[in-house]
Amino acid sequence: MEASTYSGVTNNRTPEVMVTANDEEVLWCGSWRDPQHVLFQLANACFVISYASPSTIYGVLFMHSALIFGFMLFSFWAWNVICAPDIFSWNFSFMLLNMGQLVYIIYQRRPVKFDPELEEAYQTLFHPFKVSRLQFKKMVSSDFAQIMSLHAGEAYAMQNLTRTDRLGLLLSGKVNVMSDHQFLHPIMPCEFLDSPEFESSRATTDDKFKVSIIAATSCRYLYWQRSSLEYLFVKETYLATVLTTLIARDITTKLYAMNKKISLYLPYFEHGDRPRQEFIKALLLLEDIIKNMQNYEMREAVRNKPSMQEA
Repeated sequence: MEASTYSGVTNNRTPEVMVTANDEEVLWCGSWRDPQHVLFQLANACFVISYASPSTIYGVLFMHSALIFGFMLFSFWAWNVICAPDIFSWNFSFMLLNMGQLVYIIYQRRPVKFDPELEEAYQTLFHPFKVSRLQFKKMVSSDFAQIMSLHAGEAYAMQNLTRTDRLGLLLSGKVNVMSDHQFLHPIMPCEFLDSPEFESSRATTDDKFKVSIIAATSCRYLYWQRSSLEYLFVKETYLATVLTTLIARDITTKLYAMNKKISLYLPYFEHGDRPRQEFIKALLLLEDIIKNMQNYEMREAVRNKPSMQEA
């Protein structure tokens, strides 16, 4: 009988472990070696390297890869060096778990493709703000958004009839904005259909459109219900910031178009009443949009004032 000592513990081992079953001898561990094997050291080195990896996505991938390799070495060490099936089983299970995690992360990182129209909207509006494809895919999924079509002459919204409880983004085609059957300005692809109305009526969903939005050609548009966006933004705060910025930029573009149209009418006042009427309508519409946005900002400031004082 041979005695081996390690870590301050003395163990007596036989060169061979004899297991008798039905009078048959099974030879398992033919020769014992010290547990401080090179596989043991390499496995722990893998663990040290994996736990020192950064918290980025590639760091997480490297961490799971190093853990898989470390647990594989530990499993090999447990089975072939110290002959411990329980240690082998645990480490082999940990290796399988990390393999599952690695496969799941790689699956989450798979390329996400969109239809050409959605791809253009993503590249034009959201990609410059570093919105990931997975975030955009979630935003335009059927859980939060819908894609609809309009034929030429069909209305997205009717003046004083349609409620401002949604937000539309034009994907293809051309749409005209009308006020009392008078053309105000066009809306082109990758522009919001109703950003001024959506932004100015946050406090209530009972407001009606002050203009009519009519398809000039066959169109496809993406739209979100206000309630769906609010639910999404609770979970995706960065998307809320990005969309608010895009809406503000779109409103600025539309106000600039309205201001340009007003300036075009100024030289023709002396040529009749119709240009004067169109000018007044455009001016009143512009004033109404700005007033609604200012009223909303004032309501938000009053509502947030108590919480700011408490803080």
